Amino acid sequence: MDFIQPADVYLINTCSVTSRTDYKSRNAIRKALQAKAENPAAKIIVTGCYSQINPSSIRELGEVDLIVDNNSKSSIFSKITTNDHSFQTVDQFSEFDDMDTFTMFEHTRAFIKIQDGCDFFCAYCTVPLGRGKPRSRTPEKVIEQIRTLADRGYREFVLGGVNLGLYGRDLPSGQNLENLLPVIEALSGVKLIRLSSLEPQFLTASLIQVLAGMQKLARHFHIPLQSGSDQLLISMKRHYSTSRFSEITASLMAAFPDAALGLDIIAGLPGETDRLFQETMDFLQDLKFTYLHVFPYSIRPGTLAAGMPDQVNGNTVNLHISRLLELSSRKKETYLKQLIADQTAITGIVEGREKDYWTGVSDHYIRFYLQEAGCLKGSYVRLKPEKILDDGLEVRLCD
Repeated sequence: MDFIQPADVYLINTCSVTSRTDYKSRNAIRKALQAKAENPAAKIIVTGCYSQINPSSIRELGEVDLIVDNNSKSSIFSKITTNDHSFQTVDQFSEFDDMDTFTMFEHTRAFIKIQDGCDFFCAYCTVPLGRGKPRSRTPEKVIEQIRTLADRGYREFVLGGVNLGLYGRDLPSGQNLENLLPVIEALSGVKLIRLSSLEPQFLTASLIQVLAGMQKLARHFHIPLQSGSDQLLISMKRHYSTSRFSEITASLMAAFPDAALGLDIIAGLPGETDRLFQETMDFLQDLKFTYLHVFPYSIRPGTLAAGMPDQVNGNTVNLHISRLLELSSRKKETYLKQLIADQTAITGIVEGREKDYWTGVSDHYIRFYLQEAGCLKGSYVRLKPEKILDDGLEVRLCD
């Protein structure tokens, strides 16, 4: 919110993935404190990764009423009413914190968090410091939440987690994505299942086989690569080489030839020389993918990379980002043209009206624009692409 309107409670969910999000988190808290100065009875509640990692810095900002740890968000109301100031450190997190919901505010798709935490300790990442060890939502709770939202008209379900591939590792033997996904697909009302981000090493032959047998799975996969330089992958403590990454994605794309494949890339990792960056560019140029999510490296206190030599100049980072984004644009245009040439059928949920079109994000993670009189928000539609339009495709309904 913009803090212009007075409120009884200001609840701020902070982030700490970059120094920029640290700044935005502190700025939001300061604005809430300014509002509290006008209305001293208001309460300020802060939670999220920045406050988990830096609770003392939150307290130094001013009269924050309550700091809630990342694994107690479902208890915020009871903490307010009972004046409970207990705070767990990440090493105390043991169970998945279930937060059931009956609606997704202003969304036509439902986001289902099924996993939290990570113990990979990649050199640049604070996630283990803010989220703790891996924890999974039980299959019974996942199914119950999806049934609840399907009964309320949601048709697309996005399965998410801090490290989604770790789902089930802390649960009784045999519970994992491979046996959860077919159960979700069988639920009445579910039309589309989308996976969020998956680390490449979790895309095993057996998981790909399960995915390939699903009828309701979105033809869209997002995989963190981070660098196309083996030297940097080693120094950042990633769990694969570029050759292994190529093998994994080739197997995935063999099973899903028309799927959209998105990759995460970090520009400016410590030690990223021009030569090593060019290795990334060369690797990406030869790789089949659809788009890149590009992030500038941000020094995170408490991580191994923060103390590494050869931190990269900001101007150089910006140049690298520019080149990566240009490559991403070219790859996406090539992908869109191929969908049109092949007349690939796409599906999706109509999100609403934009100018003269009904629009939404397709199972192939491409925004569609449909001129059709009889559509309704929330409708599940099957489409054929006609031409590139803005950031996506103009489409028609399948005959």
